[in-house]
Amino acid sequence: MDTKQNGAGSSPISLERPAEPAPSAAAVAPPPPAVEDLAEGCVRFVERALGVRLDYRPETLPVLDHYLAQARGATSERVEALAVVAHMAGVYFGEVIRRRHASWWRMDGEDPTYWQLEFESVYLAFSPVLFIREALTRGRAAEAARDLTEDSLSGDPAALELEEEDREAVAERLAELPQVSEDEYYAPSTRLEVIDIAVDAIRSRRLAAGEETDAALEPGDYERGDG
Repeated sequence: MDTKQNGAGSSPISLERPAEPAPSAAAVAPPPPAVEDLAEGCVRFVERALGVRLDYRPETLPVLDHYLAQARGATSERVEALAVVAHMAGVYFGEVIRRRHASWWRMDGEDPTYWQLEFESVYLAFSPVLFIREALTRGRAAEAARDLTEDSLSGDPAALELEEEDREAVAERLAELPQVSEDEYYAPSTRLEVIDIAVDAIRSRRLAAGEETDAALEPGDYERGDG
């Protein structure tokens, strides 16, 4: 299934950049039913665990950060819980992104692990559930420093998919950031900041090249590498 849904608008990293205009609620199409069910499941789980109700705003992502930090222990002890938490939290995180940046879900198959968000204004694709699953199953060296440039743009399945001509521009912008702890690196709030920075870097590169800053991509533009 390939469903296009347009999407809205911090995090522990701070870097000066143009503010992202938040679209009105009417401008954001509702998600596919399967996405909505999983995302709302995450809202219920977090509210039950922490007493706080998530509302799809980036400002409340630190609440999800805290929930996942707690969930790591539970999912390591109960393997069957890993997929449940990763699917719900990943899809919720994807919905936060979709409501901030115009994008749609590519839902190939029934396993949410491999569902992707594909952006409309710049060529950028991302698997939110894969990222959350990686965050839950990583090693426990929380004191280790992580390089946002290398890790966010590596060949890892949870990394950002970019055009080669944009990769250097994004890498240069991310290289301006200090290293972060492993806990910060795997926090959804940090990953959203990385995505914000990537989108702005791509738009800046296009502007400098005399191109339109927004590309108006469609789902077919992401299918050329599909097997």
